[in-house]
Amino acid sequence: MMQPVLNVGVDVAKDAVVVACAEHSFPVQRIPNQRAPLRTWLKSLPAGSRIGLESTSTYHELLAALAQAHGYTVFLLNPLDTRHYAKAMGNRAKTDRVDAELIARLIAQEHTPLRA
Repeated sequence: MMQPVLNVGVDVAKDAVVVACAEHSFPVQRIPNQRAPLRTWLKSLPAGSRIGLESTSTYHELLAALAQAHGYTVFLLNPLDTRHYAKAMGNRAKTDRVDAELIARLIAQEHTPLRA
């Protein structure tokens, strides 16, 4: 049986990332923004999964590089576009968890026109 492709949203900060899955295949998690913990988490995802994250200074670069090296499709999003999407969805809250869930939803719904 093939594992499903997951649509994962990541809210990136300097010290940690918060990850959410549009398919609710795992609970929202907070992971240190460091090579070893990120690699361990990435290995838990099924092949072909899509990961969306906002461009945040340089804090997103490690996860983006590791995810690409593991063969995942990575979407680097403009935070302004994500904010417009949140407004369109009627989302007023602004927390790491809400942002990660919103990005996961955006990737699940809109990955076709986005450029990886």
